[in-house]
Amino acid sequence: MNGIFKNIFALLLLIPSVYAQKSQIKEAQKELKAGNSEQALAILSPVEYLISNAPVDDRIHFYYVQATALVNLANNNINSAKNLSKAILALTDLIQVESESNDIKYSTEAVEMLYRIKNNLVVSAKNDLAAENFAESSNKFYQAYLIDKKDTLQLYNAAMSYKNGDDIDSALKCFEELKTIKYNGNIAVFIAYNKKLLVDEYFPTIEERDTKIQSGSHMRPNVKFYSKRGEISKNIALIYVQKGFKEKAIKAIEMAKKFNGIDESLNVVEANLYLETKDYETFDHLATFILELNNKNAQLASDFGINCEKELYYEGAEYYYKKAISMDPLYAASYIKLSALLIGKGNAIDSNIKSLETTEANKKMIAELKLQKEQILKSVQTYLQKVVNIDPFNNNAKELMASINITTNVKSKAFASGE
Repeated sequence: MNGIFKNIFALLLLIPSVYAQKSQIKEAQKELKAGNSEQALAILSPVEYLISNAPVDDRIHFYYVQATALVNLANNNINSAKNLSKAILALTDLIQVESESNDIKYSTEAVEMLYRIKNNLVVSAKNDLAAENFAESSNKFYQAYLIDKKDTLQLYNAAMSYKNGDDIDSALKCFEELKTIKYNGNIAVFIAYNKKLLVDEYFPTIEERDTKIQSGSHMRPNVKFYSKRGEISKNIALIYVQKGFKEKAIKAIEMAKKFNGIDESLNVVEANLYLETKDYETFDHLATFILELNNKNAQLASDFGINCEKELYYEGAEYYYKKAISMDPLYAASYIKLSALLIGKGNAIDSNIKSLETTEANKKMIAELKLQKEQILKSVQTYLQKVVNIDPFNNNAKELMASINITTNVKSKAFASGE
């Protein structure tokens, strides 16, 4: 009996609130018709938390009045972004309630409002994008996608805008969703054969291509479609690299390569990832392949050397600095990098010598280490002299070479005297 009385008591408490909701919704409707959108929203605000349990008819009218008022404010540039976001939610709730209750009053109008909002969002997002206001453009593109999930182009636009605005977490979320839905984003490229140059020429529009065909300068019209799936996988991989997810990045790169084929920038990223994971064999294999395709790019080889040095792969660093020199004997930066690396190698030998006791058993080893150090310093001297020959005004190289000369002479005299 106590349970029954409690339920009856709860219902009695609800009756006044239900009537209050109806009264406030009607009052808000009057304010909306009078053009007072802000006042209409202020009236609805106190009962919003109760509306999910209200009768269907009240919920329908509540969402309709709320959405219309919010759209009116946004159209008058009053907190446009915030009010449009709320309006989208209210319109979506309105359509859902009417669909579930099979009581269709405003759904057609609500759908039209949503599509107007979507179109305005896309136009505004493009303007923000042109002004490089990536934070605004990305959010607007994404809202447009949420309104119409069949328009996956807006999800792609959002992903690229988030990426350009360095919001890599939001970008990754969008790119992964694009990957999940297998977004292609096929772009048509229009082609015609240039009779004079004897090559295919590419045109952004069919009209431009057909104009050339009609003029007689081109023939064999064709069209090719390029998918964005490779670009999406590549962006996922690069974001994983930024976030330090090396294993995930390597897998994403493998996926990207299936679509992109040979992509130099992606290959370099992949090689450096294997270097960071201490898989030197795979790194060397990939780096060799990349340098074979770029056999005149000494800077690329030198960059591999720098990365090897950062990862304490000194043998690799020495190899790639020398590789850069062999590719371009006038690339002074590699001589300096190699010289600095070898000086460090010589200093390590010095430390090793100092750690050895001067016993009879160690004398031969110490002598061999001193000889190694002397040979290293002589090679450094040769490399630095080449830098000076290439760039006579490179004072750093001259000073370093002078210090190497002094050190070599001192060490040679000490070695000759048996010290």
